[in-house]
Amino acid sequence: KAELKGSGRIFNYKVERVIDVVSAPLPPQPVPHLIPPVKQKVNFFGCFDVGTITMGARVENTRVGKGETASIDFACKNQSRRGIDRVEATITEEVEWSAGGQNNRMKRKLASRTFRPDERWVKLSKEEMRSLKSSSKCPTSTFRNEEQSILEEIHRAIHDGENRVALDIASSSYQSYLGALIKVNHHLKIKVFTSGLCTHNPKVRVPLYIGTPSSVGGYQGTASTTEQSQYDNIPTVEAIPSAPYIPNAPYIATAMPEPSAPPAEWASAVTATPVIMTQSAAVVGGGKIYQAEGDNAHDNPNDNEEADGGSPLAVAEVVPSIPNLIQEIQLSVSSLSTVNRRLTQQTWKRAVFDPMTPNQYASVIRAVAIEFDQPDLAAALAPAVRGGNFTHEYVIAAIRAVSEWLRTPMIGKLLPSCTDLEEHSGKILSQLSDWERVCTQQNFRDALQR
Repeated sequence: KAELKGSGRIFNYKVERVIDVVSAPLPPQPVPHLIPPVKQKVNFFGCFDVGTITMGARVENTRVGKGETASIDFACKNQSRRGIDRVEATITEEVEWSAGGQNNRMKRKLASRTFRPDERWVKLSKEEMRSLKSSSKCPTSTFRNEEQSILEEIHRAIHDGENRVALDIASSSYQSYLGALIKVNHHLKIKVFTSGLCTHNPKVRVPLYIGTPSSVGGYQGTASTTEQSQYDNIPTVEAIPSAPYIPNAPYIATAMPEPSAPPAEWASAVTATPVIMTQSAAVVGGGKIYQAEGDNAHDNPNDNEEADGGSPLAVAEVVPSIPNLIQEIQLSVSSLSTVNRRLTQQTWKRAVFDPMTPNQYASVIRAVAIEFDQPDLAAALAPAVRGGNFTHEYVIAAIRAVSEWLRTPMIGKLLPSCTDLEEHSGKILSQLSDWERVCTQQNFRDALQR
């Protein structure tokens, strides 16, 4: 909200105007998430073990626009003495703000759906439970093979879409945001409700990012007509200096009281000539590494052009280095755009990307504040690292740098760029869990066949 306050001859005045601020349109590339099968104990009265439930799920895209639909696939294997009554998928929004020693928190449910029951939800008989406990005490190769087959069965059911629900993201929901004063978080929770009283109900939780639909930015998305119309009324303007009037925005004249004359004692004040700078740029790294107009008369004339009204332009350069690249990513609105811009500059290619080590590669990935963007940034950097010699060491460094839920999407994006995958695929696989190996089998096959 923009607010203008002033004092007139008779009364004070205040003019307010609400300014709609929205995030940039989401990239059209989805960020899927395979929730690893979680084997959780089912306890009766909190202490009596009555078996386990192994559950897994797949979120088609963890970046969802307002007014769009989130698709969730679910599968589980009930190996307990308690049947499954229902399984719910719920998207929740949490808003938190703190300022001046005050804070508040709000939580609300955006959408909720129930999965359809199937034959894997049926509880075990007493004989089946007794046999399972006996074999788990002394695991044999047969028992381990059965455990592996359960993972593969869940993985197959998830990808076949046997049990899918669609959750509509309301247009009234807020966009995900992480600021110093205000934080808006979204997450998906899948909870299994078992039969009987005083029984533990297993659940898993996945972060989501809700923003402006990709269709608003010209991409072909699935935003609803209602949601699209909200953004149609928001003017799009080019980045220009601060001024009392923005040419591309609708201007509404507002009658305002005539301001009072300056106090008499101001007449003796000494004032400097106003100077309007049409552009400013931060200097990162080193000392004075820029030149403004007038430093050298023989400089490139394009560098000394004056903006409208005769205002000088200051030119700033950033010293190519890993620390400065990380700082740019941390301060940027779009980390991917920042990196893509640097990838086109030869000075950065020679000084930063060609000699980049696996540890430095991992530190650049960790600098991306929005986790959902980390796989895309890692994939954009991969062809430029070491002049295209992107080895398995960089893949391992990347999957170690991200959260567990991003490891499988990261593998899928980086394997096609790995130059020594055929010789060292085993080293990458050794870093993965059994579930991650199941999820990335096709990714390895596709990359090795290239």
